[in-house]
Amino acid sequence: MANQVAVLRLLIQAAPAYCSGDWLAQRLAISRTAIWKLVQGLQAAGHTIESRHGRGYRYVANNQLSAPVIEYALTALPPFDLTVLPTVDSTNAYLRRLVTQTPLALPKIVVADTQTAGYGRSGRAFYSPAQTGIYMSIGLPLSDQKALDAGLLTTSTAVVVAQTLQQLFAVDVSLKWVNDVLVNHHKVVGILSEGITSLETGQISAVIIGIGINLTTTAFPALLAHKAGAVVANPNGVTRNQVICELLRRFFNSYGTYRSGTFMDAYRKLSMVIDQQVELKSGTQKYRGVVTDIDAHGALVVKLETGQSRHFSSGEITKVNLLSGGYHG
Repeated sequence: MANQVAVLRLLIQAAPAYCSGDWLAQRLAISRTAIWKLVQGLQAAGHTIESRHGRGYRYVANNQLSAPVIEYALTALPPFDLTVLPTVDSTNAYLRRLVTQTPLALPKIVVADTQTAGYGRSGRAFYSPAQTGIYMSIGLPLSDQKALDAGLLTTSTAVVVAQTLQQLFAVDVSLKWVNDVLVNHHKVVGILSEGITSLETGQISAVIIGIGINLTTTAFPALLAHKAGAVVANPNGVTRNQVICELLRRFFNSYGTYRSGTFMDAYRKLSMVIDQQVELKSGTQKYRGVVTDIDAHGALVVKLETGQSRHFSSGEITKVNLLSGGYHG
């Protein structure tokens, strides 16, 4: 397995050029026959490796998730640890188990091709079929309790995701407070932030941000078909690895300064709920009113039916009645 990954890394670094079998064999101190077998193994695992007589082998980007591809594209970022899995119950649950056993020393990223028990807010199931989506969790160690602003971290992540999709696919993206990303009035991304408490200190030791993207998913269960959708029908050559790389690049470039809230103007421009009538659930209470703003800490500002203006730092918008447009859910 180690030699197979080494061959893949060499081919990725050389792409789109070819690498001869002799050169690869010399680099890894193995035979050309061994190289041929390793390439066959990579092809069987879903990687596109072209071979041409007299020229050798070359890597061609495709939809197969690949840790070496992602790592190579993100070498300029500060150190992080990456795991790519073919399947998992939930990337958030996987990372939570990992953090509970061993505290994070570096940011930890877990990506899966499919989830068997993906979940979102309030434990609701997140549909996660293979090949068509991106299911990723980012674990961040916290050494200072004051360093976490959950509201700003979630809103910052939403902006990062929206801007990534806009850049790569030129789609019209909107945000439904606090963590839903929509394209064509359908939810295409869910974001879930969870804190991990240290048993020794009783303090939050890490935060996990789960991001689920319906990239090209179209065959949704009946209960979701009217509200969920795909970012694009055809990604036009943009691979899932490219989406992950651009998203992580933007995320870590902004993470160090997210508490300044400088992105909030961008969040407000993307918001679909400002100046709209909403129904909101916060705790066990339900409220109705018009959203007037999203404040500097990411809280929703609502003018209630009573005339009172109230800031909601947590909760969920259960219904939006747009004064214009086609979204009513």
